[in-house]
Amino acid sequence: MLELIQSNAELVREIGRKMLGREIAYDLDGVTWLDGFLQRQHEQGDPGLRDQLVSVCGSFLGECIVQSYGWSWTGDNGGWCVCKDQDNAAYPFAKVDKQLEFGSEDSVLSFFTSIPLVFAGSNH
Repeated sequence: MLELIQSNAELVREIGRKMLGREIAYDLDGVTWLDGFLQRQHEQGDPGLRDQLVSVCGSFLGECIVQSYGWSWTGDNGGWCVCKDQDNAAYPFAKVDKQLEFGSEDSVLSFFTSIPLVFAGSNH
């Protein structure tokens, strides 16, 4: 499953290169682009593509967290999340789903940028 997640994340980067003519990295700029893309999908996208978008975009968001903050992927209660340690986890697939559903009030960008603040006080 981890290979599928990483493959999905790379698909976002490949689409950026081929269709948009730009490099989308696993960093703040990549998440900023993703946030705008998801907002456009929330406003005008095809609801029938939602599950695919959650899978692919959630993989990309999670990989941004892994590569930017040094976290790791792990299975959790039948799903996948990214973890700082055994007590601190984030759920990128759920966050992408929420932005698709509710729009910018559930922004993946604010989620991503809040991670260092939210988890700064953890002892691990």
